[in-house]
Amino acid sequence: MTERTETRLEDAIRARIAETGPIGVEDYMAICLGDQQSGYYATRDPFGGDGDFTTAPEISGLFGEMCGLYLAHMYEIAGQPGDASILELGPGRGTLMRDMRHVWAMLMPDLASASVHFVETSPTLREVQLQTIGDEVDLNWHKDVDEALRSGNGPIFGVANEFFDALPVAQKVMEGGRWHERQVGIREDRLGYVIGPALSETDPALPETPPDGAVAELCQQASDIAMKLGEALVQRGGAILIIDYGRDGNPGDSLQAVNDHRAVDPFETPGEADLSHWVDFAALATAARSAGARLAGPVPQGRFLMQIGLRARAEQAGLNAEPEARRELLSAVDRLTSPAQMGEVFKVALLLPPGEGIPLGFQQEEGYT
Repeated sequence: MTERTETRLEDAIRARIAETGPIGVEDYMAICLGDQQSGYYATRDPFGGDGDFTTAPEISGLFGEMCGLYLAHMYEIAGQPGDASILELGPGRGTLMRDMRHVWAMLMPDLASASVHFVETSPTLREVQLQTIGDEVDLNWHKDVDEALRSGNGPIFGVANEFFDALPVAQKVMEGGRWHERQVGIREDRLGYVIGPALSETDPALPETPPDGAVAELCQQASDIAMKLGEALVQRGGAILIIDYGRDGNPGDSLQAVNDHRAVDPFETPGEADLSHWVDFAALATAARSAGARLAGPVPQGRFLMQIGLRARAEQAGLNAEPEARRELLSAVDRLTSPAQMGEVFKVALLLPPGEGIPLGFQQEEGYT
């Protein structure tokens, strides 16, 4: 049997539990991902084949091109405002922004010259992003959404790809007919789930009559951010794409950990594995409405990409490509759109100011092959 090696974060978490008792799942996730010395995102570049997971922008540049074309479409509908700014939440390695700006440079130069604002806390990833984007861009980093929104007054055109899934999520568990906090404690000398105190008040977002053992998740930070973005869009105009894995409702027990492209125990090596959860798009829509904005979607990623022209763009890109390059291109399209891969579990939504009509890509349509 292999002997376990405790991480520095595990030592710190154990010490905190020993002193004050079990901690919330939300706190555990925040520590593992966000600790400035030993947290997951502070200490590594986790993206791509050499990292722990691969996001859509790293699969094919076509993904970024299509997102760029879509935001250019929304920019054109808005009248091509000269004071617009570009916002990306959780920009990863900067690959998505690089590919979007490539499209804008060819088709919408005014949008390509707009200032770019990244919400990014990791010093490691900020360095990677600068290398990817280059120093000729008006690139600005912000520690949080509040700071980013204070940086301008014009319309905002933005994207959040796999951002909301990494925000710390609280879990509640039904026990004896009442909702309880689900916490992280020490069981048999290992970190794991424990049942905490019963809730004094039941959040209306929780399911009403679940069976004992049922788990629900609430991500207050996601709702707060969606509301702030909605308020900004109401006041300033623009549009923000949200792309993530999730459901149009409470996902239940969805906390997961990934290391080296494999699912692992979330409590095995704190700070060494990525933690994430499925996004509750219904909660984001509720938050948007409370700000006077609206959320179109969510729709499956595959359907969205096909409706806005991904296959035609891929065929065009493959016309003069070598056979192997063409096969790789079509394989990437399949990975992004197939229901058996990313096409169904990943969803796309669009945060907008109030208005009428269904935006391009969000029409309900049977089939998208």
